Parts: sequence; C-alpha cells; structure tokens
Amino acid sequence: MPRFTQDEVARLLAVIDTATAVGNRDYAMVRLAVSTGLRCGDITDLRLESIDWRRDEIRIVQRKTSATLALPLTAEAGNAVADYVLNARPASDAPEVFLRAYAPHVKLTGPTGALIMRRYLAAAGIHHKAGDGKTFHALRRTLGTRLIETGTELPMTAQILGHSRIDSSKRYIALDTDSLRECYLPLTGFGCRAEALQ
Repeated sequence: MPRFTQDEVARLLAVIDTATAVGNRDYAMVRLAVSTGLRCGDITDLRLESIDWRRDEIRIVQRKTSATLALPLTAEAGNAVADYVLNARPASDAPEVFLRAYAPHVKLTGPTGALIMRRYLAAAGIHHKAGDGKTFHALRRTLGTRLIETGTELPMTAQILGHSRIDSSKRYIALDTDSLRECYLPLTGFGCRAEALQ
C-alpha cells in the first residue's frame, strides 16, 4: 500500500503557501489528514460544531461506515484549522469548516483530495503518476503505518482510524518494514546457500 515518508510529508506541508486563502485551507486539510487519518470525505464534511476546542477533540459520523468517531485534535492540526477559520475562511452560513475559496462559498465537493495533491506534489519534489497511490488517501495510510511503527497496539490503531474491524488495520503491520526485519527468520537448509541470497 503506497504511503508517504515522513520527509515527503514535511516537504508537502512546506510548499503550501498559507499566505493565500486556498493555501491556508489546503494546509489545514492536509495537517488534519496527517494527524488524524481522516478520509478526505470526512474532512470536507467536517462541521464547525464537530470541533470541541476546549477538549481538543473532533467528533464525527464517518461517511463510509456511519459510525461515530472521536479523535484528539493535535496542537499542529488544531492551530492550522483555527488559523483557517479565523483568518481565511470566507464569511458564510455554511456549517462545514472547509469551504470553496470563491463564490459561492459552500462546502467542497468533487475530487477535492486529488486537486489538493495535484497542486503540491510536484512542487514538493514528490514523483507521482496515475495509479501509483500517492494520493490524499495515502496520508491516512501514512498515519496508520506510523502508529504501528511507534508501538501503538493494533486495537488502538483500528480505533483511531475508525475501522469497524481490527483486520482492516492489519495491513499497516506489513508496511512496518523495520519491525518485520527484526522478527524474520533467516533461511537455512532446504539447499539454500547464503551466497545465493546476496
């Protein structure tokens, strides 16, 4: 499953120009995806009332599963969203957090994630071609892998990502190549020679 390295994530965030309304919004959305693993559809559906600023928490009903999900709002993501809401979000009665930068100022629709990635991947020096999986959804896979790499238990990873079944989170173990290297058994016998594996 394609994902981004931490260096690629840093480069992606660094090239977004937060001095513009569009950049400010896109930065907040990418920050939110990186720190919560929310799907793009759940980010575009996110409502102002869904953010509990006092508890630093987001509570949503996932579009894909219809299950309620409560997630911590990290300082980086919270500050990015707050900066957008206070300084770049257009004046609008729309209940959603993230809106079109140009009139009509309504919720984002269509291939939002794809458009965001198209704006910034090349500028970040991240090679991308159709079908390679370097998509907005890869930010979710990146978080899932990072959780496993840092020792987060599988049930907790499943809870954070909003998976209804733990099996859905097992795929992230396969992406944790460092841990896999620690526990693999060297091939011996069966006529295998060490030189043949070099």
